Amino acid sequence: MPTTQSISYHENEVLALLAQGSETAFRQLYDKHWPAIYKVAYRYLQSADLAEDIVQEIFSKLWQKRTEFTEVQHLHVYLVTMTRNMAYKHLKKLAIEAVANYEFAKKETPSINAGEAAVLDKQYEALLEQAVELLPPQRKHIFQLAKVEGLSHEAIAERLQISPNTVKNQMVAALQFIRHRLQHHISSVMLLALLDELTK
Repeated sequence: MPTTQSISYHENEVLALLAQGSETAFRQLYDKHWPAIYKVAYRYLQSADLAEDIVQEIFSKLWQKRTEFTEVQHLHVYLVTMTRNMAYKHLKKLAIEAVANYEFAKKETPSINAGEAAVLDKQYEALLEQAVELLPPQRKHIFQLAKVEGLSHEAIAERLQISPNTVKNQMVAALQFIRHRLQHHISSVMLLALLDELTK
């Protein structure tokens, strides 16, 4: 049975071959690591298509910057971290795009007067509050510290004695839950617009 040291050495060998442009080495790394990368991406994005896009983007970067990976000691951890960061950025991008769509939609629907808009806003706020109440206790507390008290991830981490990365993961999980909870009640444009406000 291979030891941890031999496995690590083997991966270093493959990375060295990758740096030389070996497509066989690239395929070995792809076959070994893509299931974990896909799983992490899907957990954040809740979309098979988007998760597959993340996988392709990760391995595209691995190939493009192959000469920079020869010194990486824990490639699995490195790639998973890349995946989390990329998924988080993608969620932000979706929210930003949605705000632009939302602003355009408001301009294109003048038939909705201020009174009707106020009613809709109250309905959305009520649905949002219901979704927040269903979050697990720690996640709900972190979410409220961020969105009600306006604390940064670092400030929350210091107050709760947890890592900033834990705060970030809990916030992403909260936003994912809220998105799925609300998507059957409001339009996708309005939903992502609300999510954009929550991720600021």
